[in-house]
Amino acid sequence: MQNYLDKLRNYFWFSSKELVPFLIVVFGLSLIESWDLWGVQRFDFLFGLSNWLNAFLLVGITVFVHHAGQRMMALALGFRAEHRLWWNGLLFGLILAMLSGGNVKFLAATATMEFLLPIHRLGAFRHGANIGTLGKIALAGPVFNVLFAVLIKGLGAVGWLSPVVASQLFSLNIAFALWNLLPIPPLDGAKVFYWWRLLYFLLFWTFIVYAVLAWWLAWSSAFALPLALLIGVVLTIVWYGLIGKEWL
Repeated sequence: MQNYLDKLRNYFWFSSKELVPFLIVVFGLSLIESWDLWGVQRFDFLFGLSNWLNAFLLVGITVFVHHAGQRMMALALGFRAEHRLWWNGLLFGLILAMLSGGNVKFLAATATMEFLLPIHRLGAFRHGANIGTLGKIALAGPVFNVLFAVLIKGLGAVGWLSPVVASQLFSLNIAFALWNLLPIPPLDGAKVFYWWRLLYFLLFWTFIVYAVLAWWLAWSSAFALPLALLIGVVLTIVWYGLIGKEWL
């Protein structure tokens, strides 16, 4: 435990090299998130600026939670995770937001690189991260977003957090987790998909069902999450029985 806490102190926070890409990601994704909030009937700069600043804060929290999960998992496995900006995803998201008038919000613009921490692995023979290690680190990001969304929804339900802020943070974290689970390199979903496809589809279906139940139908997390997991298991079994055997 002491070794892990020492690694957290030394490697958890963003380095100066990562800070600028992190801010670029937050800036770009907050523009995408607030693209349709710059006026009701006509363009309103002050109204839009207020919404963008609000989105900047919420997106910053969401992206930080995502990468915090991955950094904590990486350190537990003896690696250091480094945040990277995915320019293609950010530009695609901005173009899609412009063309759709903000109705389609593509929120995948980050990637994670893993580096071995040999000083913390004395006596272990390692050549670097294998696909299982990469998959576990990548998966921690979307999982942390969903768990954080569940927590936020609960805080909003008991009145410890503004219902508006809770709803916005909840929706943003669920959307961010789902977009980043797409099996497209260098997104998290690609690493999880090539590591363990059965687990990938189980989580993908579970997260989608949970989004429908808790996000769109406003179900309580206490009921939505277990039910989503159950439905996810059923859908994964059906998928495996129909076409999944050929994929594994």
